[in-house]
Amino acid sequence: MVVLSTDRLGVRFGSRDVLRDITLPPCDGGKVVAIVGPNAAGKSTLFRRIAALLPGPGSFSIRNVRDPARAIAYMPQDQSGSAVLTVFEAVLLARKQVSGWRLRNGDLMAVDQTLQTLGIDHLADEVLSELSGGQRQLVGLAQCLVRDPQVLLLDEPTSALDMNRQLEALSCVRGLAREKDMLVLIALHDLNLALKFADEVAILSNGTLHAFGPAANVLTPDNLATSFRVRARVESCSRGEPHLIVDEAI
Repeated sequence: MVVLSTDRLGVRFGSRDVLRDITLPPCDGGKVVAIVGPNAAGKSTLFRRIAALLPGPGSFSIRNVRDPARAIAYMPQDQSGSAVLTVFEAVLLARKQVSGWRLRNGDLMAVDQTLQTLGIDHLADEVLSELSGGQRQLVGLAQCLVRDPQVLLLDEPTSALDMNRQLEALSCVRGLAREKDMLVLIALHDLNLALKFADEVAILSNGTLHAFGPAANVLTPDNLATSFRVRARVESCSRGEPHLIVDEAI
């Protein structure tokens, strides 16, 4: 099983530390870890640091890697589509970036299966630039999943999706994490989605790690007040499931 660890990760832009001393406990494959926090807390920067797209102090390790080329897949926030490619071609290109440029039947089957899993196979022949923002987000998710990663970094992958698609996409990701022993780190603004789908939650605030642990233990009134500047509470709904209720801004 894959295990991701970080040790005092940091990133500096000029003279400003935007990420400082981020040490996450070992995160195991098969789990979904939600990275939450207010705007400019450092969530996107953390993902780019783990994806080796930014330099900085500290280190991270990924143990029990099957294939280094496929170990990490990263989906950034920006899914603007200007390329004159169809959805099928874009997902196939993502696949070939990690599997070599010789086309095999297995690659075509993997693309077909990924599009079907996300319920966007009907978009296979559509041009990326003509898709809606939500559709482009689902294609971006497909481009990550088709690589068969062991660690999946998703930076606000549901921000342009309607409620139905949010639930479908996150349910799919959580199911694949369990099925493939894949570790999923996902940045979310909707804390109720974190409560519903995440095994653990990390709160970032001002570039540092404020709290980490099971969602119900982390999304407490004190942590929400300190990090998000809101008065809020988690209560059980009529179905016995935890639900975040926000009362007011502080």
